[in-house]
Amino acid sequence: MKKFTFGILGLGVLLLLLILVNPLMNGDRNNSDKVIDENNMKTIQTYLEYEFTGPNEKLSTIFDKGLNSPELQVYIEKNYKPLISNIEQMVSNNYVTTFMNFAHEYGYQLNPVNIDIQKQENTQNNAYNYEVKVEYSKEGQTNTATITGIINLHESGKISLIRKMNDGGLLEDMRN
Repeated sequence: MKKFTFGILGLGVLLLLLILVNPLMNGDRNNSDKVIDENNMKTIQTYLEYEFTGPNEKLSTIFDKGLNSPELQVYIEKNYKPLISNIEQMVSNNYVTTFMNFAHEYGYQLNPVNIDIQKQENTQNNAYNYEVKVEYSKEGQTNTATITGIINLHESGKISLIRKMNDGGLLEDMRN
């Protein structure tokens, strides 16, 4: 009878410990998820700032050398490769430096005045909605456009997909 009582008592103590420790383990997981989300948002923020700030004099000089120049490749490798998992695909799909190139070509300066990034809830694919309010200026005249889209991040924390981008007419306005 003593062995049986000790077994039940031991099992009870073990269950009590599991009940007490489980919330702590979930808290660690929640904190870990929060850190991952913060890092993902920082990656997206950095990418959007690169896309919608400038071009500065250095980047304009690089664009003057052509879109296939070694200098532009170095710029992309330095600034975008740490953020994007398949940089070649993103370049070929025009998700890298497109807005900067248009701004340079048509004499505009871009400035993001507000960047809002929201994680899509209840998804398994690290999807984030973004909205960027961008001022674009030329010869003392400033207009604004709102760019929206969805960015997915790979488990590595790098951007894997950009989709449903709506530029709010920005590229068309810069052409005119």
